Amino acid sequence: MDSDAARHELTEALALLQEHMSELAVVERKRGALSATAAVADGTVVVTVNAHGVVSDTVVDETYLDEHDLADLGNFVTAAAQDAARDVERQAAHLLAPLAERRARFPSLSDIVDGAPDIRGLLAHLDVANQGLSSACDDPHRGEETSAYPIVRHYR
Repeated sequence: MDSDAARHELTEALALLQEHMSELAVVERKRGALSATAAVADGTVVVTVNAHGVVSDTVVDETYLDEHDLADLGNFVTAAAQDAARDVERQAAHLLAPLAERRARFPSLSDIVDGAPDIRGLLAHLDVANQGLSSACDDPHRGEETSAYPIVRHYR
């Protein structure tokens, strides 16, 4: 490959990389703003989680005890939180899908310049898909009992 063609391919690859990085920042902001709400127990228990799968709101309707036992409330809250966390995960995956498709189209720089790394490999560590709910583990309360789901205790 002559140097003009190589320069052109390298310029195109770097432009694609720049576009990818710009879109990554936008997608990460959108992903950070995600939330999901799930309702269980005939809609009497509603839990909302944020982008990290952390519970941000829990509502138990006053009619809950008309049809359900208080002893089951913890299980209902946990189930709703898990449903909402899965929904946030699906939303994040949907946001990230176009980035993954673009990353697959990146050329290998070694095809242009001998010994150069593959751009896809360089971007692998930026894969925000792996930052989804696992980010909840990066909690400032490290060392304390943590979970992406609420901990409900019942003492008698």
